[in-house]
Amino acid sequence: MKELLLQLVHGTSLTRAQAESAFTDIMVGAADPGQTASLLTFLAIREPTVDELAGAAMVMRRHVVAIDAPDRVIDTCGTGGASSSFFNISTASALVAAACGVPVAKHGNRSITSRSGSSDVLRCLGVNIDTTPEQEAACLRHANICFAHAPRHHPAMKHVANLRQNLGFPTIFNWVGPLTNPAGARCQLMGTRSPELADKLLEVLVRLGADRAMVVCGRDVSAGAICEISITGPTHVAKFDAGRGEGQTPQSTHFTLNPEELGLKRYASSDELTIRSPEESANKIKALFEEGRGGGGGG
Repeated sequence: MKELLLQLVHGTSLTRAQAESAFTDIMVGAADPGQTASLLTFLAIREPTVDELAGAAMVMRRHVVAIDAPDRVIDTCGTGGASSSFFNISTASALVAAACGVPVAKHGNRSITSRSGSSDVLRCLGVNIDTTPEQEAACLRHANICFAHAPRHHPAMKHVANLRQNLGFPTIFNWVGPLTNPAGARCQLMGTRSPELADKLLEVLVRLGADRAMVVCGRDVSAGAICEISITGPTHVAKFDAGRGEGQTPQSTHFTLNPEELGLKRYASSDELTIRSPEESANKIKALFEEGRGGGGGG
């Protein structure tokens, strides 16, 4: 680890093999906490490369507690790191997708940089987030959706949990976590904090064997970059389709998406999306679904 840190000090990024070596030491508890903090800080200052992200993600995937799931399962887990004050949009989207017949293994955690993590809002909605992989597999079969609470599926992360909290800024684990769905989802919609990071994460997903993936970064009129598709401004989209069908070929595209192209009104403000607590987020999600059924309720 000392040699790798010295390499980073001199401005040379890690190879994929070096990243795998470093993060293996971290995941098995063999790394010195001070060295781990230094590594995470170096990678946060200049943002990890594709090789560093892929190497770390491969290690996390080796240590994940898996869920038995259908091949076409998807995930809507975002990376966070943008200090969001919005309600839990990806969690609400996961519920809608499941209701439409798409199996969703929603991966998530408690809040680290936002006002409400997916674990926080689901607990407020009365969901038992402390389930076993077997219970989650049953939920997928019977309800088309399960929630994979990250600490239960990534026990190796116990070696850095307190460290991450004490650092107080987004680390490479914010980006590697969503690349490590416990159900092995090969189809993902992921939001992240910058167009450049969206392009990187898409390339990592491709290298890790994704079938279909879309990584987005929206531009909000007041909040700036957001880990969502924006309703107030343009959204950068990095998209991949492996083309598994006969005569199809893999294709990656990068484009800008505007609300009007989705048949949506462009809003002048995103104030209606903001919340101050998980309880407010839960209430907003319930109100949205009640309004969708014609029952009124704002938001």
